[in-house]
Amino acid sequence: METIGILLSLTLTLMVFSYIFGDNPLFKLAEHIFVGVSVGYAVLVGWYLVLAPALFRLTPGAEAYDLLTKFPPALLAFLLIFKVRPNQTKTGSALGSIALAFLVGVGAAVAIAGAVQGTLLPQTAAVAGINLSPSNPMYADAPVFFLHNEFLSNIVIILGTIGTLFYFTFTYKPQGALAGFRAGFVDFWAGMGRWIVLITLGALFANTVSARVALLVSRVQFLADGVRALLGG
Repeated sequence: METIGILLSLTLTLMVFSYIFGDNPLFKLAEHIFVGVSVGYAVLVGWYLVLAPALFRLTPGAEAYDLLTKFPPALLAFLLIFKVRPNQTKTGSALGSIALAFLVGVGAAVAIAGAVQGTLLPQTAAVAGINLSPSNPMYADAPVFFLHNEFLSNIVIILGTIGTLFYFTFTYKPQGALAGFRAGFVDFWAGMGRWIVLITLGALFANTVSARVALLVSRVQFLADGVRALLGG
C-alpha cells in the first residue's frame, strides 16, 4: 500500500509539472483531482465539525436553549441556498441576499476590528514606547548614541509608521493662512509612507518567491526520494 501511495504521489506531481510544457490534459486532470479532493475534504470538515455538532449534539437538560441559539445561524445557512440556484426569482434572490448581507457585514466588522486591535493599536503603542534618549543604556556600546544600529532602526520605525499613516490620508482640505503649509506637510509624509509601503510590498513579494522556490526544491527532493524508494535504493 505504501508503494502505491508513493507511485500515485509521484504521478500526480509529474502531471502538475507537465504544465511547464504548456496547458495539457494531464495537468487539467491533476487540477480537477486536487479541486475535487479539496472540496470533498472541506465538505466533510464542515459537516463533522460545524453542522453535525450544531444540529444533532445538544447538551442534555438545555435542549430548548440550544435550539433557540442554533436557529438563527441555521436559518441564515438555509437562506444561502437561494443564492446557488441557477434560476433565481426575485423573492428567492431577496431571501438569499439577507444572509449574504449578514455575512458581508459581520466579515467587514471582524476585519476592521482585527486591523485596529491587531495592527494599528499595537504598532502605535510600540512606536510610542520607543526610547530615543541619549542616556538609554541600550546605546552605551556605541561611540555616539545616534550611530547605534538600534537607534537608527528606531528612527526608521518611527518615520515609517508616521509616513504610512499619513499615506492613507485620502481626503483633506487645507484652508486658511496655513493651507499651503499643511498640504505640503501631509504630502511630504504621505510620499515617505508611499516608499515605505513599496519597500514592504517588495520584501513581502521576495519572501513569497523564496517560499515558492523552497516548495519547488522540496517537491523535487520528494521526486528524487520517491524514485529512489521505488528502485529499492
